Amino acid sequence: MLKSNSNKKYHYKTIFYWLVTQKIIKLVNLSFLFLSLLLLIGWCFSDNSNKILIINKLKTSNQLLINKGFRIENIIIDGTNNLPKDYINNIIKIYNNVNIFKINLSTIHNKIIKNSWVKEAYIERVLPNTLKIKILEKKPIAIWQSKKNNELVTANGDVIYHGNVHIFKNDFPIIKGNKSKENISSILRILESNKNLSKNIWSLTFINQRRWDLHFNQGLVVRLPAQNVNKAWNKIIKLQQNYNILNLRLTEIDLRNPKQILGKINFDKRIIFKRKYL
Repeated sequence: MLKSNSNKKYHYKTIFYWLVTQKIIKLVNLSFLFLSLLLLIGWCFSDNSNKILIINKLKTSNQLLINKGFRIENIIIDGTNNLPKDYINNIIKIYNNVNIFKINLSTIHNKIIKNSWVKEAYIERVLPNTLKIKILEKKPIAIWQSKKNNELVTANGDVIYHGNVHIFKNDFPIIKGNKSKENISSILRILESNKNLSKNIWSLTFINQRRWDLHFNQGLVVRLPAQNVNKAWNKIIKLQQNYNILNLRLTEIDLRNPKQILGKINFDKRIIFKRKYL
C-alpha cells in the first residue's frame, strides 16, 4: 500500500508540475505575442531609425530571458542504443542563443525522426533550462541483402538505412529474395522454438515469394515447404537430435514434399564450408 500511495503522489506531482509549466509557457507566449504585436504596429508607422530601435528591443527581450536562465543548458536524452547522441545534439545546438520558449519542438521532432533508427521521439521542455528527449528506436532482426546493398531490417520490413551492418553481422542472419524483408518475421518466430539449432543458420532465401531455404554454417541447405513450416522445422529438430545431421557432411535436405525427406551429400569440404560473407 505504501508503494502504491507513493506512486500516486509522484503521479499527481508530475501532473501538477506539467500543468504549471504549461501555464508559464502559455503566459510567456501571450506576453511575447502582445509585445510583438505592439512592436509590429510601431514598425509599420516608424521611420528607419525607429525600426532599428524596435529590432534592438526584440533582441533585448530575448537576451533578458536568456540572462534569467531560460535557455537550454541541459539536454537529457533517453532510449538511444544505436542512434548517436551527437546526431541529436547537432540538431539542438542551433538554439544555443535562443530562449527556451522560442524553441520549436515540432521542428526538432521532425528532424530527429528523419534518422531511420528512430521509430518515435518525444520532446519536452523542463523549465527553466532543460530539454528532455525520449527516443524509441527500431529493432533490427535481420540483414537484408539486395542487389545494391546490405541493410538492417525490422520485423515489419522497415529498412534501417543508417545502421552499420558490419557491427551486427554476427548477430543477425542474412536474408535474400523478393519480399524477403516483408516476410522474415514469421519464419524467425518459428525458428526461435529451437535456438540451439537456429543459431547455426547464417542465411535465409525467400524462394518465389512462397517458401524459405535455410543455409546452415555447416554447409547444409534445408528446403522448407510453402505450407506447414512448423512441422517441417520440427522434423529438422528431430533429425538433428537423433542423427546429428549438421555434422554428417550433408549438403541438402529437401522437405518440400511432406511425405518424404530427400537428402544430398557431398564429400568435397570446400563446397561444404562455402560461405557468403558481407
